[in-house]
Amino acid sequence: MITPSSSTELAAEPISLLFVDDEANILKALKRLFRSEDYIVHTAESGAEGLDILEHTPIDLVISDMRMPQMDGAEFLTQVATRWPDTLRILLTGYADLESTVAAVNNGRIYCYCSKPWDDNELKIVVNNAVEQKRLRDERQKLFAIINRQNAELKELNTHLEEKVDRRTEQLKLSLQRLDQAHNALKKQYTEAIKVFASIIEMRPGIKSGHSTYIAENARNVALRMGLESETVKDVVYAGLLLQIGKMGLPDDLLRQPLQLLSSHDKQCYVHHAREGWNLLRGIEPLQNASELILHQYEYYDGSGEPGALKGDEIPMGARILAVIRDYICFLDGYITGSTMTVDQVKSRLLLRKNKEYDPDIVEVFLALLAEIAGEDKRPVIEISWTQLQPGMKAAEIVCDDEVYLKNTMLTAAHIAQLNAMHAQDKHLVIKIRV
Repeated sequence: MITPSSSTELAAEPISLLFVDDEANILKALKRLFRSEDYIVHTAESGAEGLDILEHTPIDLVISDMRMPQMDGAEFLTQVATRWPDTLRILLTGYADLESTVAAVNNGRIYCYCSKPWDDNELKIVVNNAVEQKRLRDERQKLFAIINRQNAELKELNTHLEEKVDRRTEQLKLSLQRLDQAHNALKKQYTEAIKVFASIIEMRPGIKSGHSTYIAENARNVALRMGLESETVKDVVYAGLLLQIGKMGLPDDLLRQPLQLLSSHDKQCYVHHAREGWNLLRGIEPLQNASELILHQYEYYDGSGEPGALKGDEIPMGARILAVIRDYICFLDGYITGSTMTVDQVKSRLLLRKNKEYDPDIVEVFLALLAEIAGEDKRPVIEISWTQLQPGMKAAEIVCDDEVYLKNTMLTAAHIAQLNAMHAQDKHLVIKIRV
């Protein structure tokens, strides 16, 4: 992250946002949402009007609706990407626009897309992360310019000016250190943006909250124990966070049914979300390897899975790891059978199905990990957003600004109303829920 001391010049420059939507009420809502922030906000009611603004005004970030007459969001963002590639692009889209959204991802090279209606806090986080990424990118370009200039100056020094050469060399080292720090911060921001997007995916009805984070974290630990290289571990984490992205195109009634109770046709439609996830992500270079793991998440160790009927070591190691952890948490929560299960019951299922559905080595490593970090009789604790609470949900712990508010409580409508009231009173209140 850029600190005030290292980016005073960048922080002093206001960020310009452009919102494009054919509905005036939507534009007013977005303008109100970001009015209190340090942004210059522009609005346009059509793609053509948005392009005209971009012609005459420097814009850092564009947020466009998908469905607009004459020129839709995908076409508009494609033109923006071609003519103003340094301008970041975010798409607002409904669940029914999956095909158009894929076109926007591939052709418009968008930073991310958010579902309508949006959550104000989530959208602010996405915009803030995008702005931070752009600032980091701009600073990196300035650092490259500094390095190139210093190299040119070094060439002009003659061999007798050793003191000046030493001084310039030290300055170069400091610049390279800053460049390395900026690069590492950029990678961290990219991972954080993926985590935010995973949270947005889980806001969809029928998609379990907290599963993506749990799968990603435990898959990382298993991958490290299996001796995978750091880049491969990163791909496993990204795939775990985005494992459910293909479900965005599935109907609500299909997502709400337990997997084992689906008809053969419905189950085939459900499992197809792995290919949809692959289609969405394979065009994004940093996520190409992760998209392959998502594609093969339903391959079985004995070769009876899909889509490729791969067997044993033919299945990517990351996909084998994700399958074990995904099914573990889904069995626990009743997402597969319709009824919750105990930890011991799920462990027995994994052991029974190793060599058939699961890699036996991965099962053993994962179960050993569970025994170390949680004990033999404890269920995993998953952190979710306070906006996802429902009456009847059991909360292991609710923390408000680092103070425990509730612990081991079955939530009622009154509890949830109280939390909503607390947040309405203090928008900066940090609420963490572990279930």
